[in-house]
Amino acid sequence: MELQKEYEKLYQHWLREFQNTALTEFRQEIFTEYKKIVDYINDYQEMDKDELKQRVFESYKENLNYLFNDFLKIRELKIINSALILNEINLDNVIEAEKLLYENLVSSIKGYKKVKAFSLYEKDQALPDKPIEIKTEKSSSVNEPSLTIEEKTSKLPDSTIKADQEKIIYTLVRFLRNTPPLVGVDLINYGPFEKEDIVNLPQKNAKILIVEKFAEKIEVP
Repeated sequence: MELQKEYEKLYQHWLREFQNTALTEFRQEIFTEYKKIVDYINDYQEMDKDELKQRVFESYKENLNYLFNDFLKIRELKIINSALILNEINLDNVIEAEKLLYENLVSSIKGYKKVKAFSLYEKDQALPDKPIEIKTEKSSSVNEPSLTIEEKTSKLPDSTIKADQEKIIYTLVRFLRNTPPLVGVDLINYGPFEKEDIVNLPQKNAKILIVEKFAEKIEVP
């Protein structure tokens, strides 16, 4: 195995993912290929006693593990943010675990919104005997392109958008590492961010960043 060549391949994919707001294409077979490389280097025992070679090998090992794990973290963050605002993604370009994450989150959010709407606007009616069935919408085909955030919001009355934004709670956070851009639940584009940046973000987005160790909450007196 040519470590330098494999490292460069993974690095370029990680870089594209970091620089783009949208998810890059990442199919299951590509994931399997990267996983084999990482597993191989983690299990490999260097028999050569040459200290310089051992240092080079350990450096490749450390960097490969970092790139692979960070690459998956960035994608996870993008998927969670897309699900929060019910923004469709191409499910043909993600691995099975990412597909399940997105579909389950979207189903949960849609279910919550339906139950919430029922509770708010149907107070005089009893709750249904059966659970509300939630179906995840399939990603749009080539002949049916999905709308962008701008197109979706342009069709909403200004008063509706303003009212929704007024209900959103914001949290002040400090970034612990460089982080790709994201779309807030308030439909505003944020980022990209650099380490030590301080930003006021919607609470839902901030919680995800904090849990994933991308940022920490700043307590305001």
